[in-house]
Amino acid sequence: MSSIMDAFAVIFSFSGLACLIAGTVVGVVVGALPGLGPSIGITLLIPFTYNMPPELSMLLLVALYMAAEYGGSVSAILLSTPGTAAAAATAIDGYAMTRKGEANQALAVSLNASCVGGLVGAFALLVLAKPLASVALEFGPAAYFSVGLFGLTSVASLSSGSLVKGLIAGAFGLAIATIGIDPISGVPRFTFGVPELFEGIPFLTALIGLFAVSEAFSLAEGGKTETHSMAPKVRFALLSMTQWRKLGSTIASGSIIGTLLGILPGVGGNIACWVSYDFSRRRSKTPDEFGKGAPEGVAAPESANNATVGGAMIPLMALGVPGSPTTAVLVGALILHGLRPGPELFASEPVLVNTVLWGLAMTSVALFFVGSMLLPVWGWVLRLSNSVIAVGIGCMAMLGAFALRNLMFDVYMTIAFGILGYILKKFKIPMAPIILSMVLGYLIETNYRTALVTSHGDYAIFVTSPLSLLFLVLSAISLLLPVWGKIKSRRQATTNQSA
Repeated sequence: MSSIMDAFAVIFSFSGLACLIAGTVVGVVVGALPGLGPSIGITLLIPFTYNMPPELSMLLLVALYMAAEYGGSVSAILLSTPGTAAAAATAIDGYAMTRKGEANQALAVSLNASCVGGLVGAFALLVLAKPLASVALEFGPAAYFSVGLFGLTSVASLSSGSLVKGLIAGAFGLAIATIGIDPISGVPRFTFGVPELFEGIPFLTALIGLFAVSEAFSLAEGGKTETHSMAPKVRFALLSMTQWRKLGSTIASGSIIGTLLGILPGVGGNIACWVSYDFSRRRSKTPDEFGKGAPEGVAAPESANNATVGGAMIPLMALGVPGSPTTAVLVGALILHGLRPGPELFASEPVLVNTVLWGLAMTSVALFFVGSMLLPVWGWVLRLSNSVIAVGIGCMAMLGAFALRNLMFDVYMTIAFGILGYILKKFKIPMAPIILSMVLGYLIETNYRTALVTSHGDYAIFVTSPLSLLFLVLSAISLLLPVWGKIKSRRQATTNQSA
């Protein structure tokens, strides 16, 4: 108990509050800029923490981590340019709401869902750190393959009415995921002798091109000059009771999904957001509204997104195993201060541990106030004409693409994906399945082949592992439910006609 009180003394000291607020503000800005994100943001801040006490250093960094996950939704909603990879799911309905003049509502839903998801993940970290981290270690290659396969079944519900087009897009995404060095044999695949492709096509390059650059082309093509409006006097974006009743269950389910998937190393917010989005769409009474500006389509991925922060911190704090690329950077920050995460950290540095645990919860509260005060700042973007926004999107996309690896090759690839996305829009082929398949392709292939290597080619490993079998069954159910729904609706339509 004394260590908890000491942690609160650190958090609520002048220096602690300064670190909390500074990390939150910087995190929102870093998250909103395509190509940066929490990993790069923390990396850039680490040099400034050399001479800081480890408690304040970690408080600053985890605040940035949490806020950056929310910040990615700002540019996704306003400009269809996801600031982080995990915000790609948010861009689907978020930008659609902006086009309908509901940008303020979309930003408010995103902020509230992110804060609630962050609180759920933080309290899960407080209560379940050691028990759940030990369960995560039970996931072997076969189980991870089944988890990826389960996520891939979301292609059916992301196909916007045409399953064939969705499957084409999903297959194309899986094909893109095979480009680069073979993860098992180390042999280059489909690189055509281009060294820049040895690492594969960067995910953010494809993401920015398909979503942002294609939208810039569409805006420029129409020569649109209309502007959107947003209430300039908004100060606090607290949802009404009616909105909470409508979105409460979606935010709750997204927070739980994000926390649980965040615990699994290598899964993280990218996959959790899509799983949460798909789950929300399946259980919705109006699934056809998704993709057209449904608030649930913003609440689901955003609550899951921030909940993964607490989930990813669970294996890091309890076992010293990073749950995401960002937590891997945090390991470096701890080592920089002469500390090593793991079970012994709870005994040797209880004040630091409790500062991180409670600091995440406090960041979610600070994020609400910071995000609310920044809403009017984002509003001026919507008062610009679409032609100006198109130029802005293009500039941000090019800067974001170049910032990934400081290569002009990535800029050219982004433009190419932008042209591809523009063509896909013309043929009404959904782009979400491409992104989902790219996210899951590496996870599925690597763990599928690793599982077969460890089992000496015995496919029974996928059904003898209880966790693998569980997710295979869930995948089958996920695929059969839409088919059963269509058969049932056709039968009902036939019955109505005969009557």
